[in-house]
Amino acid sequence: MKFTEKTLRLFTCVMAALFIAACSRAPQPSTPQPAPDPVAAGERLMRSMSDTLARAKAFSFDTSEQLEVIAPGGEKRVVHFTRKTTVRRPNALFFELHGKDDAPLEIDAYYDGHTVSLNEKASGKWTQTTVPGTLDEMLDDVMKRFGLPVPIGDVVYSSPYDAFIGSTTKGGLVGQETIDGVLCHKLDYADDLVQVRLWLPTAGQPLPRRIELVYKKAPSPLTTQLNFTNWNLDVPVTDSTFAFQRPAGTAPVAFGDF
Repeated sequence: MKFTEKTLRLFTCVMAALFIAACSRAPQPSTPQPAPDPVAAGERLMRSMSDTLARAKAFSFDTSEQLEVIAPGGEKRVVHFTRKTTVRRPNALFFELHGKDDAPLEIDAYYDGHTVSLNEKASGKWTQTTVPGTLDEMLDDVMKRFGLPVPIGDVVYSSPYDAFIGSTTKGGLVGQETIDGVLCHKLDYADDLVQVRLWLPTAGQPLPRRIELVYKKAPSPLTTQLNFTNWNLDVPVTDSTFAFQRPAGTAPVAFGDF
């Protein structure tokens, strides 16, 4: 087929018009991506955190803690302290508790699979009680017998997920916040008794950066905040790490009176 000069000019004009029309057409909007399900996202993050801690056979961490308490006069006070904790699964725990500001606490705690021992170094007062043979059982036992909550206990349990999430707990991922320069996922869970907020880094190991516990059934809701640093998931330990040496020449006080 032969093109005349007129036909070629007409063909060129048509193609140019089609090209200009195609270029000037507004781009079609892409299909919006569905927003992540906060419940499913929270579940994934909590499972990852729990599995990471459960796999660690011996680990340590430091915390800076603030605990709201009801003073004898009925007013709410905040107690500040720091803690250095070492754990060996399934049945050993040691921590040093150091008071700050108006809380002159200097207490060591030992769990060796048979007993829990508390030693107040400043006064020389100490106590000891027999407890069951796993971390989970020990934490439940001291809470039941003495009403002694251990705020770090939720990350020490064999399944931190189950320690945080009960059958009636509701919640999930609620956003992101920066804690001490570290961008974190913020999770929020609650049941009838307690509200739990957790901050897990968006990068690196999914280990708690901050935990807040709000005890809703207290006469006035009380909040405990724990800020975590210096995680070590492969810390070297020996039996002596968790062995309490009784002070010479002193008798123990009753555990419930300590």
